[in-house]
Amino acid sequence: MTRAPCLFLLILMTTEAAVLGQQSLADAARKEAERRKVLEQQGVKGKVIHRDPGMGNSGGSSRVSAPAASVRENSVRARSSKSEASLQKIRTTLQGLDREIQHGEERLALLRARMESERWQLPKVGRITRGSNSTSTQERLRFQILELEAKLKHWRRERYETYESGRKAGYLPGELDGKGIVP
Repeated sequence: MTRAPCLFLLILMTTEAAVLGQQSLADAARKEAERRKVLEQQGVKGKVIHRDPGMGNSGGSSRVSAPAASVRENSVRARSSKSEASLQKIRTTLQGLDREIQHGEERLALLRARMESERWQLPKVGRITRGSNSTSTQERLRFQILELEAKLKHWRRERYETYESGRKAGYLPGELDGKGIVP
């Protein structure tokens, strides 16, 4: 069955329910899901029509494919304990990099604030020694800031590459971040 008649039936049931006040949209969706499950168990194959997004709403090419339920079943079968371990490894790596990035940003903010306070500090009085030079302190802070900025750039790039490798492996964004619905 194509999407258009299914949607039409759903709208018709919803409109009828609104008029009679007997059925909510959630109930209609639940009944439709049950109906599809029964049809799938009977071996009746439905069709899903996909519209090419580049063609816009005013006509264009369409393609018909097998029902999405069989695709879901195949993907569930394909995921084994090995892929779950892979997902867990990617998720752990992403969480570790997120922590490092967050701590690095906090440390960078502290170093910048310290450098700003050093800049406006009064010159020290008394005997001037080689170790107490304020410019050397500022240079050291500047070097630490540059080093931390480079580390942050590296961590962000590494996080992006890990995230993209997970996406290319077929994991959804919610699965990678550990948020949302995880099958």
